[in-house]
Amino acid sequence: MKLIQQSWAKLLLGLGGTLIASLAQASGSWVASAPAVQVVMSDRQVQSADMVPPTAELARNQVMGRVSWQFQTSSGAEVNARLCHAGGCVTLAGPRGHTEAFAGIPADSALYFQFALRERGQRAMTLQGLQVIVNHHEQERAAAGSYDGSRRGSGRCDS
Repeated sequence: MKLIQQSWAKLLLGLGGTLIASLAQASGSWVASAPAVQVVMSDRQVQSADMVPPTAELARNQVMGRVSWQFQTSSGAEVNARLCHAGGCVTLAGPRGHTEAFAGIPADSALYFQFALRERGQRAMTLQGLQVIVNHHEQERAAAGSYDGSRRGSGRCDS
């Protein structure tokens, strides 16, 4: 009898571990990069290539949570920068940071940067190291914080 109880205990522990593992797979992140862009004007924005999950399955039926970004300017000069998706953009406070402004939108949505020189007459520059890290989770977990567009402009700078 004791052997049967031990077997059941092992089975239940194994099922619990499987349940925990499947819950852990319910959230994750993806990383994407875009090629360098040349920014030449203050009154005309330049757009980066789209950044998407490496595979469609990775973010299927998931929504975004926190999105982190980074880019590098040549010679440390400042630019006007925004991170965008098809429904809107967030003004970025600096070359690295994170935002919750995209929380609730589909995690397989393409993101892209928009850049313009900060001042008229500023020298053209190349921006490189364009990257996003998108944390995502199942849609049910995001119901309370779904994206409604009202969070635009809440980009936060970490540096």
